[in-house]
Amino acid sequence: MFMSDVNRRLGSQHDFNMWFEPLVPVSFTGNELTIRVPSPFFYERLEKDYIDVLRESLRNSFGGGVGLKYQILTDATNNLCQSAHSSKDAYAPAISQGQRVQKGAFRSNLNERMRLDNFYNSVCNRMVYNAAMSVIEKPGNNPFNPLFIHGASGVGKTHILHAIGNESVRRQPTLRAVYVPAQIFKMQYVEAAVRRKKPEEFIHYYQNVDLLLIDDIQELHDAVSTQNAFFQIFNNLKMLGKQIVITSDRPPVELKGLEDRLYTRMKWGLTAELERPDAGLRRQILDAKMYECDVDLSEEVCKFIVKHADSNVRDIEGTLTSLMAHSIFSKKPIDLDLARKVMAQTVGVEEKPLSVSDVIKTVCSFYDISMEDIKGRSRKREIVLARQIAMYIAKEYTDASLIAIGREVGRRDHTTVLYATRSVKDVMDTSPIVKQQVAEISQLLNL
Repeated sequence: MFMSDVNRRLGSQHDFNMWFEPLVPVSFTGNELTIRVPSPFFYERLEKDYIDVLRESLRNSFGGGVGLKYQILTDATNNLCQSAHSSKDAYAPAISQGQRVQKGAFRSNLNERMRLDNFYNSVCNRMVYNAAMSVIEKPGNNPFNPLFIHGASGVGKTHILHAIGNESVRRQPTLRAVYVPAQIFKMQYVEAAVRRKKPEEFIHYYQNVDLLLIDDIQELHDAVSTQNAFFQIFNNLKMLGKQIVITSDRPPVELKGLEDRLYTRMKWGLTAELERPDAGLRRQILDAKMYECDVDLSEEVCKFIVKHADSNVRDIEGTLTSLMAHSIFSKKPIDLDLARKVMAQTVGVEEKPLSVSDVIKTVCSFYDISMEDIKGRSRKREIVLARQIAMYIAKEYTDASLIAIGREVGRRDHTTVLYATRSVKDVMDTSPIVKQQVAEISQLLNL
């Protein structure tokens, strides 16, 4: 029953086959289910990415208050295991009516693995990073209250929330920081208001935090009673100079099903977008994950991953994890062929060869010039440089012949392409600006 429930909640047979079929139920005694996992790597993966699914299935299969214990196989030859517990119930305010909230009564729910030092920043997320630093340095006493962060799934919204909380508490140990997903926030309110008939306990709990980190606020759509409670909490925290940080998968203007008064308050502070990771950030993340997992990939495999896992951070993490799992189970090294096979499943793409036309379009966009400029006969310095850079990148990174490149760039001959290539190399040796421009264009092309 338990594993069937997990399978249903996952919604991915591939994930279930890879991460849950190898699990072995060992025992169920008292209020604890023990399962055996085949390696520490499996244990970490389950706790990191699937713990919410496991908790919900535990609750649905066995009722509330049931814990999860792992037997982790550390030596398959000698059948040696070590034990580890999963936390039982997170996000549970438990304050009696009329009771004064003590600092020790707060559960931060912060994931200590999501820190500021492993939130890698680049141009695509620098605004959010800088705003987060302002919040950390002066929580509640900055122009960014609330700080509203929005972005697509998997770009790091939850990570930056935990990072803000962890770093704030590190700097101010007495700070009462609480992280809560909006869906859990809604469930807590229903529990307090409907089942216990004490909604004031819920409101009182959150009105006494110093830093409220609420994830996926869009989940409160059409939950009118919960929105009313959040409105009271928001006003109280704002009045007391406490900090509020909110995330959503869309900007405030696109939020549906929220009361106007809440919508207005969302815009009081700063709204900042976490954009999809650029190529440079994707490489930073991949390098960090390889170091964390103690795995070394060839440069061609790294470039392939960075090029195709371009939607979000989870694509990169999921691809690396799947590569490691396939390598372990098949006892084969991680090479480009395996990367192609795995990424066809994880991100659903097939490698498309870079074309000369792709290069020309990207160079035109970068320099804000037209295709006619590149292919024409203009001798303006900036046009000539852009044209030569297009030919240089096409020669270095496409399979096109010199004749084909020359034909695409305005019917020029192969000697012109060779001259352009040498010229760009010479200029890059003496001009850091041009070298940086070539690097940025290469990043745009995922090279």
